[in-house]
Amino acid sequence: FVITNTHETAETSVSVEKKWVDNNDQDGIRPESITVKLLANGEDTGKTLVLTAANNWTGSFTGLPKFENGKEIRYTIAEVSVEGYTTVISGSQAEGFTITNTHETEVVSVSGSKTWNDNGNQDGARPESITINLLANGEVIQTVTVTEETGWAWSFPNLPKYENHGTEIVYAITEEAVE
Repeated sequence: FVITNTHETAETSVSVEKKWVDNNDQDGIRPESITVKLLANGEDTGKTLVLTAANNWTGSFTGLPKFENGKEIRYTIAEVSVEGYTTVISGSQAEGFTITNTHETEVVSVSGSKTWNDNGNQDGARPESITINLLANGEVIQTVTVTEETGWAWSFPNLPKYENHGTEIVYAITEEAVE
C-alpha cells in the first residue's frame, strides 16, 4: 500500500502602486520607469517589479510562499532610489503598498525697480504709480502697481521655472505707458 499525503503550500501576493507628487512632471525629470524590490523578513528576495506609465504605475508580486519554517513571512518593499525625488512607502502586505515620490518643482523670482531720470521730479510730471506686467512666454500672467511707497520696486516670487515636462518658461516684464 502507498499512502500519499499532499499539502498545498499557502501563497500570497503583494501589490504595489506608485504615486507622483511633481505637478504632473512639470520639471520634466520623472523617469520612464522605477524598480521595486521585494523583501522577505527584511532580506532582499532578488525579485523586482518595473513600474511604468504603461502599467499605470502598478504591479504585484504573486505566487509568494506565505510561510517559512512554519512562520508567516513578512513581506515589505523598497524602491531603487529615484534622483530628484523623496520617497515615502506606506501601506502593508495585506493592503498593498503605495510608493509616493515627491519632487519640489523649481521656482524662480522676477524682480526689479523703476529708475526715474527726471531730475528728482523737478517738473512735477512723475505719476503717482506705474503698472508692471509680468509675462510668461509672451502672455501677461500678473500685474502689479508700483508707487513711491513701494520704493518703485516690484517682485514676482515663487514662479514655476518649467512647464510641459521640462520646457523652461521665459519671463519678461512690460511697463504700461507713462505720460
